[in-house]
Amino acid sequence: RRMVSAVGGAQLTDGLLDPKVVKMLDLQSSILERLRAKLDLDKIPMERLHEEDLWQRAERATIDLVETLETSGELPKYIDQDSLIKEALNEALALGPLEDLLADEHIDEIIIDRRDRVVVGKGGVLRGSGKAFSSDDVFEKVVKRLVAEAGAAIDDTRPVVDLRMRDGTRLTAAVSPVAARGACLVLKKPPAATPALAELVSQNALSSAMADFLGTCVTARRNILVCGGVGSGKTAVAGALAAAAPAGERVISVEEVGELRLTRDEWVALEARPGTGRAPEIDLGHLLETALRLAPDRLLVGEVRGREALPLAQALCSSVDGAVVAMSGEGASAALGRLAVLARIGAGGADGAVRELVAQAFEIVLHVTRWSDGSIRVLSIEEVVGCTESTFETQVLFQFAGGAFTATGTVPRFYAELEARGIQADQAVFR
Repeated sequence: RRMVSAVGGAQLTDGLLDPKVVKMLDLQSSILERLRAKLDLDKIPMERLHEEDLWQRAERATIDLVETLETSGELPKYIDQDSLIKEALNEALALGPLEDLLADEHIDEIIIDRRDRVVVGKGGVLRGSGKAFSSDDVFEKVVKRLVAEAGAAIDDTRPVVDLRMRDGTRLTAAVSPVAARGACLVLKKPPAATPALAELVSQNALSSAMADFLGTCVTARRNILVCGGVGSGKTAVAGALAAAAPAGERVISVEEVGELRLTRDEWVALEARPGTGRAPEIDLGHLLETALRLAPDRLLVGEVRGREALPLAQALCSSVDGAVVAMSGEGASAALGRLAVLARIGAGGADGAVRELVAQAFEIVLHVTRWSDGSIRVLSIEEVVGCTESTFETQVLFQFAGGAFTATGTVPRFYAELEARGIQADQAVFR
């Protein structure tokens, strides 16, 4: 069974699921079916699966079943009995192969497209784990158990979840009926801390000249839009910009699912909450209203998706400066255009007025992408200079071209006012 793909912008290393593993899975499936009938597992509530008495009964029953397989000659000699018992028990009562993967500190990402395709990421490199679930049914049960441990539920009425687990891991999953080919799951562990601009330079995500310029933008309280595709690293770059704010300034972040890790005391993190039968939804729009009332020195918005676009643009044009906002979009024009569309839906007004509002909201746009080796790179830094009826007008200040970061020689318009304000701004970075 081949495992070849490109997931999340990083190339997946080719791999094969060992035939011995396939045989092990078949045995697990057989044991699990008999165990389910013997202990009536389907009728045991999920919250009781951790009980010691249940595990002891399940372990004794599993050992008996493995011994029966050995006596009948159905157990190949290359199958380790202890491993078979452990894996069968984990699938019956716990998280199956995820138990070992989640315990591995070196694994920062787990992607499961189907029950026999379990991919892990280490340092941005994705490869097959050599592990799998014994059946689609077992995999979906494990997804439901994992979501339940995070304090939520996933089922026919709510078949998609995107949430943060108690340890900070981001969990995104889908089950039937929306997952037509079976359940799927992505687990992404948070970084220990959001990298600083200097660290991004050392990782070749941008040049030192670009970092110097962005530091000046933060000091000068320019509003910055960070754009890129899904998994491009725009959240990490946005966090690095917010972290560059002077010590003592309160940063308030607004995210749908918390991923940022700022190493500063003056940080208030607000996170959206999906609606349940017992509690109403708190979306990004609500959080943005709260954040603005909390009077932040710096506003950091993890991702703009909906009705929050219009009040955000209005705030950036009036009372808020020095903000950092992330937005999906491949390039300045696409991201600004998407933001304008979302704002126009909320405004119900003329397109031209909304486009002008968005053009005034941001001075700088960064376009971030993730290379096939998993590394982050800032493809361009552009200054927003205005808009027309059909597009946004920008001028490129820095770009990644021909395998190197280069300045275009263009000096941003706002640099003329910095010296008068006593802000040091070295124009040599643009040469």
